Amino acid sequence: MRRDRFVEYLREQLAAAGHPDIASIDTYAVDTKISDLRITCTDGRVISLHTTRTSPPGGDNFAEQERIVSK
Repeated sequence: MRRDRFVEYLREQLAAAGHPDIASIDTYAVDTKISDLRITCTDGRVISLHTTRTSPPGGDNFAEQERIVSK
């Protein structure tokens, strides 16, 4: 799963969890091309995630569409 799709999946899972301490789930710019999730809690605490990626053995050609594999 490529990073951008994972970040959106994670956002959906956190939102669907309905945890009472999560006030909001937003994005923030890590740099000019990458954004990630920022979770704000009801007590004012803010958790900024920085999701990284690794390529499978043999690499991953990002010029091609993501090949989605499911089992």
